[in-house]
Amino acid sequence: MKPLSWGLIGGGQGSQIGFAHRSGAEIDGRFKLMAGAMDVDPNVAKSYGASLGLDPSRAYGTWQEMLQGEQSRDDRIDLVTVATPNATHFEISKAFLEAGFHVLCEKPMTMTVPEAQALVQIAKKANRVCAVNYGYSGYPLVRQMKAMVEAGQLGAIRCVVAEFAGGFMADAADAENPRVRWRFDPKQAGMAAVTVDCGIHALHMACYVTGQNVTKVSSDFAHG
Repeated sequence: MKPLSWGLIGGGQGSQIGFAHRSGAEIDGRFKLMAGAMDVDPNVAKSYGASLGLDPSRAYGTWQEMLQGEQSRDDRIDLVTVATPNATHFEISKAFLEAGFHVLCEKPMTMTVPEAQALVQIAKKANRVCAVNYGYSGYPLVRQMKAMVEAGQLGAIRCVVAEFAGGFMADAADAENPRVRWRFDPKQAGMAAVTVDCGIHALHMACYVTGQNVTKVSSDFAHG
């Protein structure tokens, strides 16, 4: 089977998620990174893309340049991964879907439910895949938990206690690290900031492992 030609937006130098996507996408030989716009600084994006072995003409400075450049190529990419801060997911995913590209977007899919519903309709109209990535669902122990639940080894699941033990701001240097700080900025991460950005992992794993869906949500952000 011919590998899918793949592009990456975001996930630049020093990005944990970028490394994870590049490693995971190519580990089985089914994807080949052919294009990218991997940093908010256009010059850094171009140089970093070239350092990964991309053709310099396909190491783009911005996602807009990448969209325009790939649209005009006969050997255009098949799909794009969106690994940028949360607030940009809708705009980028929408643009690439409407241009005929398949999209794999990092969680969360969008900042609001109406935006997510709009992407679903856009993908259907364009007959393209719009998938959302939850990296922890690929972990062997998570798969094992799911298999045990499906086999009935844990009995009826009536309660799930999930915790995402993150280390953000544990290191004083994180206070000035832009790759950490954006997660605490409501304009980039969403109104609940890091609570949603990381808490969505716990929510997704609870649903994925049990095979059940959330129907109602309540929250308590009280301190003390």
